[in-house]
Amino acid sequence: MSEAESGTVAALVAAYLAHRMPNAVQIAVTDLVRIPGGASQEMFRFGASWNEGGEQIDRQMILRREPKAGLVDAERDLEYKVYRALAGSGLPLPTAHFLEMDGKWLERPFFIMGMAPGKPGHFYMPGDPYEGHGDKVARQFWHHLGTLAALDHRSLGLQSLRNGEGTGGYWARELDYWQGKLDENELVPEPVVRGALRHLRRNPPPEAAKAVVVHGDYRPGNFLFTPEDGRISAILDWEMAHIGDPLEDVAWAIDPMWPMTRHMALEEGLAIWSAASGMVVDPQALDWWRLFTALKASVLWLTAAKSFAEGRASEMVLVMSAVNAGHIHRNEILRMMEARGAMA
Repeated sequence: MSEAESGTVAALVAAYLAHRMPNAVQIAVTDLVRIPGGASQEMFRFGASWNEGGEQIDRQMILRREPKAGLVDAERDLEYKVYRALAGSGLPLPTAHFLEMDGKWLERPFFIMGMAPGKPGHFYMPGDPYEGHGDKVARQFWHHLGTLAALDHRSLGLQSLRNGEGTGGYWARELDYWQGKLDENELVPEPVVRGALRHLRRNPPPEAAKAVVVHGDYRPGNFLFTPEDGRISAILDWEMAHIGDPLEDVAWAIDPMWPMTRHMALEEGLAIWSAASGMVVDPQALDWWRLFTALKASVLWLTAAKSFAEGRASEMVLVMSAVNAGHIHRNEILRMMEARGAMA
């Protein structure tokens, strides 16, 4: 983003804050910059200052705007809604301030939230992503996921999430959902992905222990930690949140492409998750959801490929996802299908 473009967006954001905070004066938006990456949302960070009732207020904020095209086709208000509902739940989350659906302000819907301290521990970077705090981060990682699984989505008012009014069969609901995405985004025949879909449908898992809020993309890279003490300060990127089987999140968290098992043995992590969630992991069910994870990821990469091929997106993260990650997860499907005897 050029300096001129940054200045234009900053002025628009300042005008929006004035609209949402009628009692504030001397509103200023400074140091607005686009945050690299963001395969599902455009992200900007900025400083905001204003005077309200004689008090000078300074905040660091994040703006998340709907992209022209991306990996995730989420409900426009989904992430904001989840942040608001989970506030006070014991999970580390940014504060969600404003949601705007009217495109007159910044062309597309967006929301503004507080900027949490810390940095992401990117799983694809060489070396130690947690700067010596790997064990501590892993413990929190599994504890927070267990805490999420222990929450009751109805008491949180999250019945409007996908499957929120369901009474079972969450594995089939999710297969149907991702089969729909596959049908929509398959540019060429995908026999490996289609084969996994058929196998999963013919070999259903045990029923979910309970219906929970599923983050949908809970993994390294989607949370912040503070390097000085290894504290997870914010769980981010809830665009794929829905109601379903808690083992869906567990399986996604241990996918070989972004393994938290690099920092803690799986058995120890699952024990922490069980203590926090109050549930025991069924190995047979987890095995099913691990294959489902590879299928779901493959469909996401196909979505990226189609967005790029049709010219709706030019972000290099989408190109790399379509090529590199797609190859990884097709191979993972083949490996697991062979282990399950489905290749005979």
